[in-house]
Amino acid sequence: MPKTRERALSPRQLAAIQRDEELRKAFGRLKSDEDVLAIELDPAEKLPTVRAAVKRAIAVHRPGVNMAVRGRTIYVSTGVLPGGRGRPPKAG
Repeated sequence: MPKTRERALSPRQLAAIQRDEELRKAFGRLKSDEDVLAIELDPAEKLPTVRAAVKRAIAVHRPGVNMAVRGRTIYVSTGVLPGGRGRPPKAG
């Protein structure tokens, strides 16, 4: 059986590794429930890609962290973030 050669990582793979490392460091800065981390997207980054990366990083590094997306900014906090889905319930 022929031996497999090691290949260099593609630019896409390098960008994903760098993004995951930055997210891991950012999650380390969340200390208390009042801390909110805002992740601003670069014009070249796509929201679905970064949102999926943040979800993956939350599952791996910090379960229990909440995430909210407003425009091109992703907010991450250990506390409750305002603004859920749907309309408020009717009184009465």
